[in-house]
Amino acid sequence: QKLSQTTSLERTGLQRLALKCSYQVALRIAQKKQPYTLGEDSILPSATDMCKTMYGNDIDINKLKTVPLSDTTIARRIDEMASDVRVQLIEKLRLADAFALQLDESTDVSKDTQLLAFVRFVDQNEMQEEFLFPERTTSAEIFKVIDAFFRENYISWAKCVALCTDGARAMAGLKSGLIALVRDSLVAKDMSAELSDVMDSVVKVVNIVKKSALQTRLFSNLCAAEGEEHTRLLYHSEVRWLSRGTVLARVLELRTSFREFLLLQKRTELAALFSDNVWITKLAYLADIFAKLNKLCSSMQGRNTHAFQLFDRMEGFVKKIRKWKEFCGALASRNTLAHLEALHGQFRNYFSEADNAADGARLAVTEEDQLIELSTDSTYRNIYETKPLTQFWISCQKDFPQLAAKAMMSLLSFATTYLCESGFSSLTYLKNKYRSRLQPEADMTLCLTTSIRPRLDKLCATHQGQTSH
Repeated sequence: QKLSQTTSLERTGLQRLALKCSYQVALRIAQKKQPYTLGEDSILPSATDMCKTMYGNDIDINKLKTVPLSDTTIARRIDEMASDVRVQLIEKLRLADAFALQLDESTDVSKDTQLLAFVRFVDQNEMQEEFLFPERTTSAEIFKVIDAFFRENYISWAKCVALCTDGARAMAGLKSGLIALVRDSLVAKDMSAELSDVMDSVVKVVNIVKKSALQTRLFSNLCAAEGEEHTRLLYHSEVRWLSRGTVLARVLELRTSFREFLLLQKRTELAALFSDNVWITKLAYLADIFAKLNKLCSSMQGRNTHAFQLFDRMEGFVKKIRKWKEFCGALASRNTLAHLEALHGQFRNYFSEADNAADGARLAVTEEDQLIELSTDSTYRNIYETKPLTQFWISCQKDFPQLAAKAMMSLLSFATTYLCESGFSSLTYLKNKYRSRLQPEADMTLCLTTSIRPRLDKLCATHQGQTSH
């Protein structure tokens, strides 16, 4: 009887361990955005092979085979973990004093409109950015979808201090986001006809080179024969708007090889452009200015950015444009100066209210008193000089609550829709033509959530361990 009890306990312990392993594998699969069949088809056989090789007969391989890893099991585990993560996030949002939202919408491979939402809030003295939800929606229903989510989860709109969207008309914003602004500049809506012609010619030349594998190889061989550093041409696309600057720079660099290649292809009209110094000068200008815009846009990407950082970068860029105009002077062509003037006007128009920004920073008497105390406190001055701005104001909450609360209202706001754009990249990877029927909500929750982990022990406790047979 004792032997039977011992065997039963061992079996129960093995089942619990196998259950937890099943969750761990499912979490890895979701975070890496892989198909659910990977567990049974690849991970389990690989784990078995590694254990056999490393430990030989010193380990019972059959224990690994008790881990449930079928595709349906993995799907169920992912749903359960995603639900647990959402519960934890909603609990944190209910406890938070305030939060900010970032929203964007796009269509997936099934032509379904997906609305993504990220949220920023303070939790345990840390600024957190987390994935809130993906929802199917139409443009007219965006607010209804968000409002329904808040109502279902008892989240108060009163705590939402800011909402950031992209430049899409459906998002109903007065002004486009910062990234949308730079994107408009990169697609050159304000470009003169002559500069637009240069861009069109470059696109035409690139298409000639890239239209077939043979043409691409011929061009690469020609570049190699000419001793060029680069022998491949990056492809330009209207969708990949950031690639324009890179393409222009590469075409400028390989202009000699382009001329020779076009002559071999009997495209003499296009080849003549690469011998025209005026045309080359315009190309060089476009390559330079687009490279600057690319650098600006890249600097605004990333997590944990706030409006003050990006505003400083934008202001610096506007001042650079003014300096470039003054520096070029009579040396630059009319088209170059006109384009710089248009860029300056476009950016300055976006920040037309910047000079009045101080109006929103007026302090109450209590807040002014706290600011005076804070400015003369050497301890907080040291924190300000050594910590990020958000960490500084979080540390001020205890001693200067009113002033810190006002500062945090501004710092909570998202400045770009970078997280949503990254989220759509994950959605595209997850829901592709091979998995077009996938419901991606749970997978996205697990692969896009950064600071909240599923409580595996709690989830395991709700199950009776069921081993694989």
